[in-house]
Amino acid sequence: MKFQPTQLISMHFLLPLYAFSFLALPVSGQNAAEEPAQSVLKADTSAETTADSPAEEPQEFIPPTITLGSADSEKPGEFNFKPSTFEGIVPGVSKSAEVTEKLGAPRAKIETTDSQVFVYAMEPYDRVGIVIKEDLTDSIHLHFKQPTELKQLITEMGLVENTAVTQATTSEKAFLLVWPEQGVTFHFKRNNDVDQVSRVSFTTIESEAYLERGTHRQWFDYAGALADAKAVQTLTPEDERAFILEAQIQQRMGNTKATNAALEKAVELSPSDTDLLLMQAGLKSMIKDSDIMLQRVRAIRNNTRLSPLVRSRAAYMMGELLVNSNSPDYKQAMIHHTESIQRARELMEDENLEIQYNAMQLVIEGHLAVAQDIARGTFAKEEKESVVPKWVNISWELTDHLLRHDYHDSTIGIVVCRRALESLALLDNGADITNWVERVDQISAELQQTEGASPEYLEHVKWNWALALSHATEAARKGKDINRVQQLGMESYQLFNQFLQDETITPQWDNAQTDAAVGALCYTLGSVEAIDNQNHEEACKWYDKASEYLKTDNVEKFTRGMGWHGERLVSMGLSYWKEGNRPKGLNLTKRGIQWIERAVQTQGFSNQNLKIPYGNLSIMYRALGQPQEAEKVSDAAEALSKQR
Repeated sequence: MKFQPTQLISMHFLLPLYAFSFLALPVSGQNAAEEPAQSVLKADTSAETTADSPAEEPQEFIPPTITLGSADSEKPGEFNFKPSTFEGIVPGVSKSAEVTEKLGAPRAKIETTDSQVFVYAMEPYDRVGIVIKEDLTDSIHLHFKQPTELKQLITEMGLVENTAVTQATTSEKAFLLVWPEQGVTFHFKRNNDVDQVSRVSFTTIESEAYLERGTHRQWFDYAGALADAKAVQTLTPEDERAFILEAQIQQRMGNTKATNAALEKAVELSPSDTDLLLMQAGLKSMIKDSDIMLQRVRAIRNNTRLSPLVRSRAAYMMGELLVNSNSPDYKQAMIHHTESIQRARELMEDENLEIQYNAMQLVIEGHLAVAQDIARGTFAKEEKESVVPKWVNISWELTDHLLRHDYHDSTIGIVVCRRALESLALLDNGADITNWVERVDQISAELQQTEGASPEYLEHVKWNWALALSHATEAARKGKDINRVQQLGMESYQLFNQFLQDETITPQWDNAQTDAAVGALCYTLGSVEAIDNQNHEEACKWYDKASEYLKTDNVEKFTRGMGWHGERLVSMGLSYWKEGNRPKGLNLTKRGIQWIERAVQTQGFSNQNLKIPYGNLSIMYRALGQPQEAEKVSDAAEALSKQR
């Protein structure tokens, strides 16, 4: 049985425990059963007979009826909650009169501050306690005569172990195992590595159990966790935690619109929650006014009454907003990302394990972000090639520490590899990517063996794997390793193609980021054919694929920038022209020049990068018999030469 680490469980997630001190009986010392245990749901009908007491005709025993509840509905996303019942008594529905009508007068009644407990003597149990609140059955508790082995009881009751959630109690040895759909709870203790149940409880369907299970499931079962979040929203629509959970899951699945919708609902319910605003700041495609968002995030970072962790996250998001603006400021972004690291580093030794882990994750993200800032910024080439690998290597050392200590998000390893390779691919002369590629392949293989993993989770793993290999392909291309470029490129393309050709579950395969990655990958494979193999026919086959993906709206935001995007279009245009497809060659060249001109105007891209594209376009116009257009472009190219 898997236990959620108690250090990471918020205490407000725990279900309330009903303590019946008056019902507690001493439990005698008991060995773990060495032989198959007798059913605990049936009475022991065996009896000793003697000469003085002749055997009576045994009477057939009919055990009390237990009907398990469910939340099934005919429509997806809707729930029909039905609690489990005991002898027809339904928690939250049956009144006290119905209890006495069905079970008779209780052996005892215990009065508490806000409830009554009806105590019954019923075989095969030691006793049955029914809690009455406001004349309604609140919960039903079946106490066993002696503890029974947990797995045996799960089987006998027809429950499924992996749909339950384990909850800690105030005792180090006592735990609860809760089935949210059925409203069934096992109270058990671990004795000599054997889990023994002393009591089973039936309650109304409670949102907290769904929420805690969803919080645990979100790391490997996206569909299950999302269903749990939706169940909580149905049961307690005012609980913002359910919408936060949904947002976190939707974001991992690449569903930006659904993420934003869930966050907006959470903000509506809890408008003062700064964490929600910081999550919204991370949805760059949904931000309408980045300047206003930057001001709001800066106010959070400057608020000394907030926790250091929140302020660290705010500093990180300030850097991200500057990077993703229309005119990126990588130097200023690096300052904020570095500040985030410094603030979070102070919390890495905190006594609270949750704070410690969250701080370490921020330090990891900060190092990856600084590596990107340097690689994309206007720093010297030698400095980039020396510093960027160091920053990403530190991020891996910290990631490896988390993974070796069973960090709850097992996908952090492959995400860090993807982001690190993305930075290394930006270096003009490439970098040593051997270790990174080995890590990617090893981690992805391990993650695909995750027990209970949902198809959505597995798609998320393969998406990160495909992107990581596409970045590795570009890095290898910079290093002039043609054989490795084609090997890595084909591995990545096959992964992408597997999902791009088939119907997928998650939307992350159909967005600008994915299209940018596939387009860049196809361009890289085509450039090997065009430049190294001088095979423009094969190059154009790859460029055909690339050009389709690079048409997607906002795709340039996920490439190396508008200038890089434009240069690739110009390069593809040249191959099409040489292959005789002049209209497409001209069209791509013109489109590429437009992107480069925009990069010069808004992103500080050197206007000297327009010289070759202008020259190509001038030659094309002359060949097409358009001398006036050729002259205009030629004059522009000459003007650039004079500026040098």
